[in-house]
Amino acid sequence: MQRDVIGFARSELDRYLGALGVEANISLDLFEEHGIDMPLADATLDDAIAISIRNKRGFIAGSNPRSVLIGVYRLLTEWGVGFVRPGKLGEYIPQKTDAKDIEIREAAARRYRTVCIEGACSLENVLDMIDWLPKVGFNSYLIQFSRPKTFLDRWYSHEKNPIKKPEQFTEEMVDLFHGKMKEEIKRRDLILHTMGHGWTCIPFGIPDNGWYAVDPEKMPKSYLSICALVKGERRIERNIPLYTQLCYSNPEVATRIADSIVEYAEQHPEADIINFSLGDFFNNTCECEGCTKLRFSDYYVRIMNDAIDKMIAKGLTAKLCFCVYYNSAHPPLVERIKHPERTLIEFPPISRSFAASLPNGYTVKTIPEYKVNEYELVFGKTADVADNLAYLYAWKEIYDGDALIFDYHLMWDHMLDAGGEGIARVLYDDIGTYDALEFNGHISCQLQRNAFPSSIVMTTMAKRLWNKNADFDEIRRELYAKTFGEDMADVMCEYFATLSRAFDVGVIRNLKFFDMDEARRNFEAAVAAMDAFGPIIEENIEKRTDKAQRESWIYLRHHREMYSRVGRAILLIIDGNRPEGERLRDEAIRYAWEHEDDIQPVLDTMYFFRMIRERITIDTRAEFAGV
Repeated sequence: MQRDVIGFARSELDRYLGALGVEANISLDLFEEHGIDMPLADATLDDAIAISIRNKRGFIAGSNPRSVLIGVYRLLTEWGVGFVRPGKLGEYIPQKTDAKDIEIREAAARRYRTVCIEGACSLENVLDMIDWLPKVGFNSYLIQFSRPKTFLDRWYSHEKNPIKKPEQFTEEMVDLFHGKMKEEIKRRDLILHTMGHGWTCIPFGIPDNGWYAVDPEKMPKSYLSICALVKGERRIERNIPLYTQLCYSNPEVATRIADSIVEYAEQHPEADIINFSLGDFFNNTCECEGCTKLRFSDYYVRIMNDAIDKMIAKGLTAKLCFCVYYNSAHPPLVERIKHPERTLIEFPPISRSFAASLPNGYTVKTIPEYKVNEYELVFGKTADVADNLAYLYAWKEIYDGDALIFDYHLMWDHMLDAGGEGIARVLYDDIGTYDALEFNGHISCQLQRNAFPSSIVMTTMAKRLWNKNADFDEIRRELYAKTFGEDMADVMCEYFATLSRAFDVGVIRNLKFFDMDEARRNFEAAVAAMDAFGPIIEENIEKRTDKAQRESWIYLRHHREMYSRVGRAILLIIDGNRPEGERLRDEAIRYAWEHEDDIQPVLDTMYFFRMIRERITIDTRAEFAGV
C-alpha cells in the first residue's frame, strides 16, 4: 500500500489554491531537501513542519511525508480556509484570501494523535473522518477488531431508529469497506492502529465482530474448555466472547494467541501498531491452579514477549500496544516487557467522570493489594480518576516505553453537553496534564459523527495535541468564525457558553455537588437563549453564501429544536414532574429520528437515543445531589 504521499499533498495544495483563486510557487519536500535539522526522537513517527512563504513563493517541508501533508493544510488554514468538520460541507473557503507571508517551524507536542472508530457509521462517515484528520493535525487512526463490521452494521441496520428500514449490508461489503478505509489511511501516510479486543476470539475461530452474545450450547466444546475458570465454572462471560478471558497459563492457549498475533502481522503489513487487549470485562480472571500462581498481567506480558520475539525473528516491524485495563490493572510480579521499543502502554480510564479533568500528576501512587477477581470499579465518580491513574504509575515503575491515554470524551457524556464547551474545556485541561502524566499520545475512542452543532471538542483535541500552549478561547473563536461567520463569532461564543453552563455533565448525571436553584436558573437561561435564537438562525440560513456556513446554521436549527426540548425536560424533572419531563425528552429523540437524514454527518442518533435516555439522572432531593 505504498503511496506517493507528497504527490497527494501536491494535488491537495493545487486543488485548494484553485478554489481560493491564488497562484503560488510552493515546493513540497522533506526536511533533508532544505537542510532542516529539528530535534526529533523518530522522524518517521514524530511530525514536524517548516513553512517558509514570501510573496506566495517558498516551500513546505516535513519530517516525513505525512508531515508535508499536514503542512499543506496548515498553510491553507493560515490563508483562511476552515476545516470546520469532516466532509465536503465542512470546508469553509473564504471569498477573499490574504495570502500572507508565513514562517513556521513547529513539531507536534504528542507523537500519537489518534481517532478510533466507534458508534454507528457509514463508509462515507469513516472516509470523511480519515480525510479530515491531517487537515487539523491528527496523524493516526485505529480500526478496531480484525474487521470493523459492528460499527458499520449499526448504521446500515439503523439500529435503535424505528423509522428507518435496514439497508442491505453483506460480509462482502464489510471487506470492501475495510479495504477502502485502509487505502485512504495509507494515501495520507497516517499511522494505522488495528485490532484491540478480539485476541480471545480469532485465534480460536470465534468471530470478533463486536460485543455480540452467542448461544453457549452452539459454541465449540474446545473453546469452552479453555475459557477462564470462574467460581468453579468455565464459561463465556455473559455469553459474549469479546468479554471472555481464557486460561492463559495453559501453554497451548498462550502460544496460539502469540502465534495469531504474528500471523496477523505477516498478513497485514499495513498495520503499524497492533493493539493487543484481552477480554473486555473485569473480575473474570481464570482461577485455576496454574493461573493463580502469578498475576493476570504476568501471563499477559509472557504472551506479548513471545509474540514480539517471533515478530523480530521474522523481520516484522509492527509495534504492539498493550492495555492497563480491568484485570491487567496491577502490573506483573515477575515478568517484564523485553522490548519496550516495540511496544506502547495504553491507559483507558473507562470509569472516569467528565465532570472534572485529570489531576496534574500522579497524586495517588499506591494501589490496592492484588486479589484475584476483586478489582473495584465504580463508574463516574470524580475522585476515582486519581486512584485509577495510580495503576498506570505502578506499571510505569517497571516500563519506560511510550504511554498513550485511550479516552472517551466523545463517546457518551458529550451528548448531554448542548454547547459542547463543557466537555471541550475538560479535554483541554486533560491534555494540559499530559506532561506531568507522561502521555506521549491520545487515542480518542469516539463516535465518528461528532460536530453537532460544532466540532469544538474534536478541534480542541487536535489543536492542543499539536501545540500544548494553544489557547482555548482562541481555538473556539477561530472555529466559530469559520463555522458560522466572522460577524457571528462572538455571539456564538456567548451562546454556546450559556448552553454549556446549564448542560453541565456533573449536574445532569448527579456526579458532583451543586446548588439546585442555580441549576434551575442556568437551564431557564439556556432554554430562553435557544428560544430567542430561532429568528437569528433563520436569518443566517438565508444570508450565508458559503455552503459550509449555511449548512452549519441548518444544523443549528435542528440542534435548537432538540436541545430546547431536552432543556425543558430537565426543568420539569427538577420541578418534580419526571413523567412529563421524560415525555418531552422522548420528543427530542423522536425529532432526531425523523430528521436523521438531515443531521446524519454530524450526530450519531443511536447514541443520542441511548445517552438522553440513560444519563439524565439528576436527583432533585438535596441529600442526594452530588452523591
